[in-house]
Amino acid sequence: MNLPDTICHALTTALRICRLSWKDYRITSAGLVASAGIGIRTVFQVAFFTLLGQLTAGDAGRAYAFVGSVAFAPVAAVTSHVAAVVTSEVPLGTMYRLRLGNVPLLVVMLLRSWVYVVEGLAASLLALLVLGPTVLGGSGTAAVAVGYPLVLLTTLSCLCAGLFCCALVLSGLDEGLVLNIAGYLILLCAGVVVPTDPHGVLHLVGQALPLGAGLHALRALGTDTSGELWGAVVHETLVAGLWLLATALLLRLQARRVRTGATPEPV
Repeated sequence: MNLPDTICHALTTALRICRLSWKDYRITSAGLVASAGIGIRTVFQVAFFTLLGQLTAGDAGRAYAFVGSVAFAPVAAVTSHVAAVVTSEVPLGTMYRLRLGNVPLLVVMLLRSWVYVVEGLAASLLALLVLGPTVLGGSGTAAVAVGYPLVLLTTLSCLCAGLFCCALVLSGLDEGLVLNIAGYLILLCAGVVVPTDPHGVLHLVGQALPLGAGLHALRALGTDTSGELWGAVVHETLVAGLWLLATALLLRLQARRVRTGATPEPV
């Protein structure tokens, strides 16, 4: 069955953007050396958070923090790395091409992000395989590995929040400030290392942030509370959709202001 020309053109354009994203990643990441560095850094980051959990709550805290830090590991890739790629278009003077192109800017940003989703998940899985048998044992490691579709979901949810941060940076805000605030808020409010008070402010803020609901579902796998899985999946998906919608609205507002000359493109 032949596909309509419009769909064929859209798929061809999407594949072209994905291929260019991979080529750009290989050039800017310095190949295997940088990739190995990311993996090693992630293993040490997970080990550090796991140690913090053990210091605060013993063996139970160690397992709690390990699972949380494994799920948190891809956050840097899908926030700061993605933002750096898109915002680099501004000093290069090519952002106007993305804004005026036939493909919406948000779609371009999403298609260019797939390599960083893979990067983050690969680093997270490496940390699980290296440290998991020691921290959780073989069965515990296998249980978390089975739940990796949930890690993919939380990674995509964090990507949506990262794209919103990217849009804020394109508005002229400081990139380091925005991304650091976002990363630490997710770390604290999602209960990555230590659980948050269900009636506290951090927990309340975490309901609107990515990772928290999906991480709760990941920890609940194989327990008596595993029935909450689908509710957490719906919650995480809804949070991702809302962040993506907010990004689309902000980019639309920026494009309108740039086209009318109300706001020059930040440099």
